[in-house]
Amino acid sequence: MRIKKTGFSFRSIIFVIIFLLFSTNLLAQENFFEPAAEPQKFALVIGNGNYTGLSRLANPVNDADDIAAALETLGFTVDKLLDASQEQMDGAVIRLKNRLSLDHGSYGFFFYAGHGVQSGGENYLIPVNANIPDENFLRSRAVSVQAVLDVLNDARNSLNVVVLDACRDNPFGWSRSGARGLAVTGRQPADSIIVYATSSGQTASDGQGRNGLFTSSLLGKLATPGLEVSEMFRLTGADVAEVSGRRQIPAIYNQFFGTAYLGPRPQGAFETGSVLTAVGSLLISTVSAGKMEITGTNLHRSLELPEWGHLPIETISAGNYRVVMRYEDGRTEEKTVTVGREEIAALEFSYRPKPPRPPREPRPPRPAKPPKPEREPRVMDVQAARLNSIGFSLGSGFTAPLFIGTVRGTFAPTKFSFLEAGADIGGLSSVPDAGYFSVYPYIRYAAFVPFPVLPGKKSTFGWYAGIGGGWMLGRHTSGEDKIPLSIPAFDVVSGFILWNSLDISWSLRTNFNGVSHKVSLGYFYRFK
Repeated sequence: MRIKKTGFSFRSIIFVIIFLLFSTNLLAQENFFEPAAEPQKFALVIGNGNYTGLSRLANPVNDADDIAAALETLGFTVDKLLDASQEQMDGAVIRLKNRLSLDHGSYGFFFYAGHGVQSGGENYLIPVNANIPDENFLRSRAVSVQAVLDVLNDARNSLNVVVLDACRDNPFGWSRSGARGLAVTGRQPADSIIVYATSSGQTASDGQGRNGLFTSSLLGKLATPGLEVSEMFRLTGADVAEVSGRRQIPAIYNQFFGTAYLGPRPQGAFETGSVLTAVGSLLISTVSAGKMEITGTNLHRSLELPEWGHLPIETISAGNYRVVMRYEDGRTEEKTVTVGREEIAALEFSYRPKPPRPPREPRPPRPAKPPKPEREPRVMDVQAARLNSIGFSLGSGFTAPLFIGTVRGTFAPTKFSFLEAGADIGGLSSVPDAGYFSVYPYIRYAAFVPFPVLPGKKSTFGWYAGIGGGWMLGRHTSGEDKIPLSIPAFDVVSGFILWNSLDISWSLRTNFNGVSHKVSLGYFYRFK
């Protein structure tokens, strides 16, 4: 018998000796690790091929018949749907979830063959009678793969396997995304294995015979006795890649870290004509006290271990195990271990809780900071607030023109307001094969609010806002049509004046039939 070390120190030898001396321990007397009974197994198998509004598929019905028969041979209770509607598919998913919810140790298996598409990163399975004239109808008229995963996750059972042989070309001509095949799994539930017949963005082969390439390989692995579920899909993927010359690579997303068999759990392995029991031994030790949980190979048990405790398990099925220690201070330590046939696997948890920190002595109060000297208040240079100017600006907006040039002049009857007269000249239509030209003479009155500046400075910084109106004159041309424009208009404006000469403004104009906007940047010369 070999001794396998997994994250273990020299103390392993001592514990192995203890294990051999105390192999008939208390846990064995209580049958704590008595082999678990075979789990209940339920499956939903769907094959959609005879579509009414899409191209028909030759293999999905055959795939569903053969997968259902193989799963029944392995002890599954199978719900099979052929050429199903959306209502039938939704109802069958709920039935599968309800069956799995009755036993948290149960196994679930969902298989779908037929048309499937992706949209916006989500995958959808297409019912045979689906009427989907536009991509926006997918959510209401197809079956969301993510919804299936979420429903099965609510069952809280031991394992769910989802197999999708649906990665064919998109059968709809309206697809905006243009993506092929199915997308990567979004939110994958825990304790699940999700398998796509091919990788994300690729399409799968329908095969040359009764079944598709992927399903044909999977059927062969389901018929092979003693294959652990993760190994079964690994071998299926390798087989499909080899047969297709690596043009089709199945995608396997595994969130199941235990050991499970879809068929009867193997009791032995054959070597040179004799049967050898596939069992080994496991020795678990811990430095700190806590609750230990071990799962794997249809096993899920928990036990309180004391400080410097050890747990020798003399006979345990070969396979992968997940062991979790939950300590009294709330810390969790998790490890995995593989137990081989006729092998002692040793696993040690070495976490030590840190001693509590001594209370800190209170810090002496900080001396009060001296009060800051008061700053001399800023004053407003009111002499710089009078705005008598001429200027121009360039902008874009008011719907039709690509650009608008503006000439204007201002007269300030008071320091904090001004009267403005000007004209907007627009041109260059944004509509192809159309022309545009307009002149908008206007007059407006605005209030000006200067910002505070330091004494002696002559800069004018401020914000202004005003209202006004004018007359819009223009012409639109589209082909041979020439449409004159002559209407009154009303506008409001808001902007900032910076450094005496720079103007940034936003305008809103209405001709009482609609509203449009303009943003512009301008320069003006001030008369002092």
